[in-house]
Amino acid sequence: MKKIIILHDTFLYKWWWERLIMMMWKILKSDIASGFFSNGSFDLKKEWFNGKLISISNEIFIKGLRHIKLKIAFLFKTNFLKEYKIIIFSWDCISAVRQLKNNQKKIYYCHTPPRYLYDLKNIYLSKINVLLKPIFILLSFLFRKMYEYDIKKMDLILTNSINTQKRIKTLLWLKSTILYPPVDLNKFKFIDQKDYYLSFARLSSVKRVDLIVEAFKKMPNKKLIVIYWENDPQKNDIFNIAKLCKNIKFVTLPWNIWFYNYIWNCIATIYIPIDEDFWMSPIESMSAWKPVIWVNDWWLKETIIDKETWLLLNKNIQVEDIIYAIKYLTPERCLEMKNDCEFRANNFSLEKFNQKIKTLI
Repeated sequence: MKKIIILHDTFLYKWWWERLIMMMWKILKSDIASGFFSNGSFDLKKEWFNGKLISISNEIFIKGLRHIKLKIAFLFKTNFLKEYKIIIFSWDCISAVRQLKNNQKKIYYCHTPPRYLYDLKNIYLSKINVLLKPIFILLSFLFRKMYEYDIKKMDLILTNSINTQKRIKTLLWLKSTILYPPVDLNKFKFIDQKDYYLSFARLSSVKRVDLIVEAFKKMPNKKLIVIYWENDPQKNDIFNIAKLCKNIKFVTLPWNIWFYNYIWNCIATIYIPIDEDFWMSPIESMSAWKPVIWVNDWWLKETIIDKETWLLLNKNIQVEDIIYAIKYLTPERCLEMKNDCEFRANNFSLEKFNQKIKTLI
């Protein structure tokens, strides 16, 4: 029997959870399976992956159809998991646990219980066509029952923060162990300080990038660079807000190396999501010795030192709050904070993650 495989729902983009999976296989020397491996995500062969890659289904980008298709694939096309002693599940793929035997170790890295089934269900429902709402209500009921059945089969539930741990306890009445995702400190470093602030959240309503853009629209002497993905849902709306603003630049990044370059050289980063579970962006920012403008909410309270590595704003943030933060975090003040940022980021190093995951598994 083979030793370890990681099953991740999809390699769709170059987001932090894909980077997390890559760092896990480097430590554990595991194989990787996924619903599919998109061209828009990491090419694992170029990342020197030498294990076995298993694609369960084909690429599909229509969100609702993708979810249904992959749910079926995880249920019926994952018999190969029986060949492994330890199976680590990541994201919404845990239906595959039904394929496993009692003597196999089942570990679930729960980034969050699916929010479209729980606390954000009404938000998702409000965005659906009236004719499709009955189908959504029925499927979400069925998927929720399946999820609650499958998660109880896990031998160990890992999670990324106290915030998500509390959510698992509140919604599912289950215990979990916190394993903070790591940052490869060698990739995030201080190179220089140029004349721009950086946002690299998705352009969606829950990330509130529209407020950031509105703020810089009122500060034409301050520069903002916004990193986005082509299929971000709020892209057109935010582009319209910034129309004719010469101080706001939008960049889409097909190659990840340029992503690092923008962090290495900014003044500070801005990240103001609503009720975030966990996100690597602020940790990556601190690793590059760049302070973060964030909201005083949820998981970040586990990691922050206000006004030493971050500037915290009220969670009901308004445009005026962002303007205040930019004026407070001057280039000179940000340079003074860089050593504290580096020290704090070391708590999320790959080495510490390495030690803890090996102990847990």
